[in-house]
Amino acid sequence: APPTNPPTSPPTAPPTAPPTAPVTPAPTSGDGAVAQGAIFDSSYGVPKCANMGSSCDSLALLDGRGTISNGNEPNHSNTNNIGNTCNDGNSGSYHSDESIDQITVTAGDIESGVPVPSGDFITEGGRAYVTVKLWCWSTGASDTADIYLTQDASSPDWQLLNSITCPGGGAQTIVQAFDVPKGTDQSIRVNFRYNGSASTCSSGSYDDHDDLIFTVKENPNLTPPPTPAPTQPPTPVPTRSPTPMPTNSNGPGPSGPQTASYDAALGAPKCSYGLSCDSVGLLNGRGTMNNGVEPNRPNTLNACTDGNGGSYHGDESIDRIVVTRASGGDGDLTEGDLVTITATVWCWNTGSSDRIDFYYASDASNPVWTQIGPRKTCPGGGAQTMTASFTLPPGSLQAVRANLMYGSSDAGVNKCVTGSYDDTDDLVISVKPNTASIASISEAAVRPSKHDDVQGAIEFSAKDAEADFLMKELHELNTGGVKPAEGDDGSDGGKGKGKKGKGKGGAGGSESTGTAASATDKYICSKHAPLASTICADGSVADDTCSSEGQRCGKKGKKCWFISGCPAGDDGEESSE
Repeated sequence: APPTNPPTSPPTAPPTAPPTAPVTPAPTSGDGAVAQGAIFDSSYGVPKCANMGSSCDSLALLDGRGTISNGNEPNHSNTNNIGNTCNDGNSGSYHSDESIDQITVTAGDIESGVPVPSGDFITEGGRAYVTVKLWCWSTGASDTADIYLTQDASSPDWQLLNSITCPGGGAQTIVQAFDVPKGTDQSIRVNFRYNGSASTCSSGSYDDHDDLIFTVKENPNLTPPPTPAPTQPPTPVPTRSPTPMPTNSNGPGPSGPQTASYDAALGAPKCSYGLSCDSVGLLNGRGTMNNGVEPNRPNTLNACTDGNGGSYHGDESIDRIVVTRASGGDGDLTEGDLVTITATVWCWNTGSSDRIDFYYASDASNPVWTQIGPRKTCPGGGAQTMTASFTLPPGSLQAVRANLMYGSSDAGVNKCVTGSYDDTDDLVISVKPNTASIASISEAAVRPSKHDDVQGAIEFSAKDAEADFLMKELHELNTGGVKPAEGDDGSDGGKGKGKKGKGKGGAGGSESTGTAASATDKYICSKHAPLASTICADGSVADDTCSSEGQRCGKKGKKCWFISGCPAGDDGEESSE
């Protein structure tokens, strides 16, 4: 369908013409690493930096998307033709709709959220970060970039580094750090998608996919990949870990903060040795909830699944988990350390109906979960930070779990509550042995501590919880229990991006809540209290839930209250019981 608004004006100047040769040749040895500009490589069908350097920049070779209006991408689709070529979507217009405009790989790391170039060559076993310049539609909340790495561009085996949602609309820049594996010709792929889930090649008409091949300096001292695991381990260990783990657990020194990569064998994000482990955007969202599909859902080590009800940042979700040493210091996480789990969550309404459990397991390949302290209540609504602390037991590959739930149900044998608004996420951490020899770590060490608090005071009120429960139940009753699906075209509300078949409905839409006995009779399920003035607009017509005055409905003694004389389309009239 044609866009709802006229296409944006074309850029005032055409994209920069692709260079015919590398910007600056790099020396093959010595300390003179310099930035490299990519040129189009017809054998791969993508931009490539043929020389080693401190960085590799796609320049203008990726600017635009497919054959998008006013923004044709040079040499589209710029995805590796050794394997399966991935075609771009051609809908929309340049710098109004989604596009990847530039990719740069740089030797260095991200420190305190800031990319810091090292100035050295991009080298096997070192650190590097990828910078992606994007154009995000509207607020950016519906657009996500999946960033992948392969250590061999001639035989690509894509490993997901992260999935990052646009931080805003229009021109945006995202950055992701990674460990450089062994391999001379490596490649980054960015899969930029409108909604959907993580993929190396999504098929949406507004999606863009671009690769950049960069040349890596060989490190002759790099330890080769570990020997493949036995054929029947409890959980197979991948032969290619997105974040390679050192073979010597007592390495030369601390490894610094670590960013998790998704481990397909374990089914959850995993970090190598380091002083902290951060899931970044790998847990953001929940299940297949509207506008917040979680990458690699459900991100749990066992049979726990997420609920799919509600909408992103309107209902409950775990968005991030970080594990850090509570005592500070710069050494890697080690058996016997006191650590803190910090979960960034989204709590519904006032938060008083949402609770969270924290767990740890000493063996991520065969997890036996131990709860850390008591169940906690969200300190407020919206974005909240909640923490728990425990002592790391013996074990080289451990895991932590957060289980956010609406209400309060038993976690069961799998240690997770799996209601339609509940989210469970795990994070796997690598732990060094304690050379001081830990005779035993008592379970008593796992108890609430001074670090075991939340951001803000927890003030739980039974009255607030009951009000939250009632509000959510009435909302489901008044909408027939039908939540908007991701593919909803948004036409009911007249708001959102209808040309793409999505968007939230707003004022102007309506939804049938049952088979009407009378168009003028409305019921509402609540405790005995004055009726809202909007009952005609918000109440339910007679159905199986409320078909007569005084009928029991819902929970906690609620009954059906009745009002008649609601004309069709009336906004309601005030009535009290």
